[in-house]
Amino acid sequence: MTSKRWLKIIFSLLSVIICTVSLFNYIVDPYGLYKNNFLPNKPKDYEYMRLVKLLKLEELKPNSIVIGTSRAEIAIDPAHKYFKKPSYNLANAGLSLYEAKYYLEEAIKQENLNNVLLVLDWRMFNDVMKKIPDFETYFANRNIYKYLFNFDVLQDSIFTIENQDMKSFYNSNGVMTEEYMRALININGGHYNIMKIEEKKYYKNISSNNIYKDTGMSSFEDFRTILELCYRNKINLDIVFGPSHIRQWEAFDYYKDYETLLTWKKDLVEIVQKVANKFNNIPFRIVDFAVYNEYTSEKIPTEENQSMVYHYEGSHYKPKLGEMLLKSLSSGDYHNNFGVELNNNNIDSHLQKLREDRNKFINTKEYRKEVFGE
Repeated sequence: MTSKRWLKIIFSLLSVIICTVSLFNYIVDPYGLYKNNFLPNKPKDYEYMRLVKLLKLEELKPNSIVIGTSRAEIAIDPAHKYFKKPSYNLANAGLSLYEAKYYLEEAIKQENLNNVLLVLDWRMFNDVMKKIPDFETYFANRNIYKYLFNFDVLQDSIFTIENQDMKSFYNSNGVMTEEYMRALININGGHYNIMKIEEKKYYKNISSNNIYKDTGMSSFEDFRTILELCYRNKINLDIVFGPSHIRQWEAFDYYKDYETLLTWKKDLVEIVQKVANKFNNIPFRIVDFAVYNEYTSEKIPTEENQSMVYHYEGSHYKPKLGEMLLKSLSSGDYHNNFGVELNNNNIDSHLQKLREDRNKFINTKEYRKEVFGE
């Protein structure tokens, strides 16, 4: 047999393989990118959730969106009356301010956006700038068909077929289901155990100066850009610090110093005021729900089969607490010290109260001995 004939056979086989794999991945559609619905359950769609949510954004063209990390992704329900419809939870696990800026710009391009809830936490400013190396390609010259001939996708397609009894971890409105966190808690032996595991590492390997740890670029600049985009496009923006458990702030103190957190809050309030002055407008509303009260200091059950009411672990709070947050924003009534609306006039007194309340609600020495063995 001639070499020319061998080449034809090889190229024919390669063509068959490429077509077969591509067709198989298209039919199974493990991430729901192609909307063919041959298989209803997509237990692997979280692998490309940054892209999945972007496509949903273009399809829905929402009036209201939620932007934040997995804390917001789990706890903030866009179906709440606080949001004007259509609404969508655009939060993503580990989202940075850099990534948030891209999603906001894309939402604005849909020409229906009027309201944004930005749920901030400190890691958004100090972790990596982007979780996906080619993140920007999702927004420019996007080609969802490039994933068809991909053997990692093929593995996920096979997994999807074999596990049709498993549902997606996400609801159609972008909210992560509670099943994911419940499974995580069960695997780690209950709320108390997972709290200690997470607190030991949550703030360990990230920067401290509001710069992305992988690029050294300022996250404050991305925050300013988000504010300016909202002013220029006449978008109503609410900014909140979420009601994580007070143990989370002790973990922060161990690695970064509690005063660093307070300075960060003050810096953000000042930036909001400065940008408002630049546009000759009123500052966007900022509400601090990361305060000390009966909800954020919820007792932690040590028994594996006992469940917390408001939290999964130190960082992530439950939809029940998220609903309370939205109710407070809707009414402007921050009852029982559940939240505090911040501005340049009250930020210093608010931070002083946090210092005082911290001493009343938690013993730092005992906490460090319990979690870090000191």
